[in-house]
Amino acid sequence: MSVVSGAWETMGADVRSAMVECGKETWAGIYEGVATKNKKWRPLRPPVMTPEQYGEITGLTERLAGLILDACLRRASTAGELRQLLGVQEGQIEFLDEAEPLTEDLLVAVRPDVLISGGVPKFVECNVDSALGGAFDSDGIARRFLAAYREHGITGAVRLRAPESAVDTRFDAMRELLALPEGSTSVVLFHMGSDYPDTQDGHTLIKLLEPVRDRGRAAGLDVVVYPLEWLTLNEDGRLCAGDVVLDSILRMFIPQEVPHGAGYDNLVTALGRRTVRMFTSSATWLLGNKATFAWLWQDVDQLSTVDAEVVRHHLPRTELVDAAGMDRAIARRHHLVLKPTGTYGGSGVVVGREATAQRWRAALESAVEAGGHIVQEYVLADRLAMHFVEMDTGEVREDDVPYCVAPYLFGHRPAGAYLRFAVPDSVAGSVVNLGQGALTSGLLLVDG
Repeated sequence: MSVVSGAWETMGADVRSAMVECGKETWAGIYEGVATKNKKWRPLRPPVMTPEQYGEITGLTERLAGLILDACLRRASTAGELRQLLGVQEGQIEFLDEAEPLTEDLLVAVRPDVLISGGVPKFVECNVDSALGGAFDSDGIARRFLAAYREHGITGAVRLRAPESAVDTRFDAMRELLALPEGSTSVVLFHMGSDYPDTQDGHTLIKLLEPVRDRGRAAGLDVVVYPLEWLTLNEDGRLCAGDVVLDSILRMFIPQEVPHGAGYDNLVTALGRRTVRMFTSSATWLLGNKATFAWLWQDVDQLSTVDAEVVRHHLPRTELVDAAGMDRAIARRHHLVLKPTGTYGGSGVVVGREATAQRWRAALESAVEAGGHIVQEYVLADRLAMHFVEMDTGEVREDDVPYCVAPYLFGHRPAGAYLRFAVPDSVAGSVVNLGQGALTSGLLLVDG
């Protein structure tokens, strides 16, 4: 039984029915403004977990993040040394301070991708960065569903609650890490033209992210939302977002393929002069490189009994791709997934059992030539029982779909989770990705 669907099944049939009926009335408002490329389906309810299930996954996330940092520290002491070991070209990670030491501070923002197999959490990657997607949407979806259940009297029959807010906890962690006093100025910084919907128009995204801005202000910061392209320097050389002279930046884009221009140059200048601080530093992005999973498997016999068990039980066996391992990887096609080590969003992933033998061999050969790839043991993931509505017809479907749980930790504090799941009749395969039409939700906790 799945960790997530198991909690749903333990609730009474009358409660489950009431939650679905409530969803039929409220789904449109709950999903208004949510970033998605799916124009056909919407979920009628959020996934639920017990506090114990949520605590298990977030506790494992905390330990895995520490193990990743330890694996890096066994090999490097600075961001520059780590970059070289990972085979990342100089300049590929924007704003990277090569001399920055590798410390616990780099684990301030973590969101792994977790599949559940036979009820056991399996970590297939671990993102470490400030620009962890879905925090705004997952927060909003969970809280809007909860408000609808309260309005419809459902919470009188079952104890439902939302986890801590990812948006709020991230601002708290930022203030703490950067030691920002009350009233410090900050910018939620994005760049136009990213994959996020509506970022092609700076004014549209400024408006869309006003609720995030307001949560930052509630956390004691003078926050604005602004595109990277519009940043300026004042006469004192301080970085400005419009009329606001900035003390700090919440970076909401990954530090790769950032468009250069006047705004970019102004940010580089301010960071170099240390007149502004960025949450998080670009060095965090290096810790999310999937090669670290292969390092943990290389080191497993050096770990304590407890930590070795975490790796063996919750981390699919992972190896770096090289010529020496080609024959073994070709022979084990049905048991492996090929992944680039430094990409995100499912880009470049090839699932062996979903590829022809010819395509698998060609993908491996290309990976060996390019470098920077892993093969990871395929995880036979549990399915999530979900209810959906077809937007145009109003048809309701219940289906068991592939899904992924992505819990947030900010400042080592659990802060909700981002749920991605496939839709009825999906042909996207086992990679649950927004670009392939997956839907998203936040998480609600149900107390026994």
